[in-house]
Amino acid sequence: MPTAPWPRPLFVPGGGALTPSFVVYAPGPLRLDFDLLAEGSPIAELPRGLGVQLYTRDAKPEFAAWADSLAAEPEAPPELLASTAWYEVGGVVPSARDLAALQAAWAAVRVLCRAGGTAVWDSLALSWVRAQDALDADPNHPALAAAWGVHHGLLEDGTVFVHSLGLAKFGRSDLIAFGSEGKGELLGRLIHGLGLDLVEGAVLESGDELEKGGLRLRAVAYAPGFNGPPVPVPFFAQPLVLEPI
Repeated sequence: MPTAPWPRPLFVPGGGALTPSFVVYAPGPLRLDFDLLAEGSPIAELPRGLGVQLYTRDAKPEFAAWADSLAAEPEAPPELLASTAWYEVGGVVPSARDLAALQAAWAAVRVLCRAGGTAVWDSLALSWVRAQDALDADPNHPALAAAWGVHHGLLEDGTVFVHSLGLAKFGRSDLIAFGSEGKGELLGRLIHGLGLDLVEGAVLESGDELEKGGLRLRAVAYAPGFNGPPVPVPFFAQPLVLEPI
């Protein structure tokens, strides 16, 4: 049965474009047959704006240095340091009422894994996926494609910060909130709930006011040092900070 596009029941136009970005590590250039439908895509081709780019150690040493720095991290699969080629799958496509474009991008990732890729770096969720895990997952429900998360941190002064990562895949801004010690669980639930709304197509933009979890909030473009302390997180794009009203 063909894969159906993932719907977005709360879809509102606006909010930004989908920007998936996956890097597939490989021992060398791969022999490829891009049958996206066989790998769980609801559409036969990558939509305009998405593509697959090959980088090799010899031709792109600056890319290789970046990829090697990721592969050297403790949580990375150890075999990645032997990679000599990398495929970047991603681009920018307009936000739509379904996530067919994101599903197609993940199907291209599965094509690369099946051809011999060893692991996938999710540049937006900042996480690793082993190639076999990508292939073992049900292609009709490729949750790995849409991975996003809520993360907690603590600054030296005791300030708790909670933020999302990965929402740019859905054409939505990531979120961050700050609070005193003991507020982390509450903030985590708040951002998780709002993140789910954004995944399903809702829009939240700078200046918007909302009520969530019994709290009145305002979303404002995060400016470190002005409306919140700097945090050690490499956000893909400027997130929204949630301020109590």
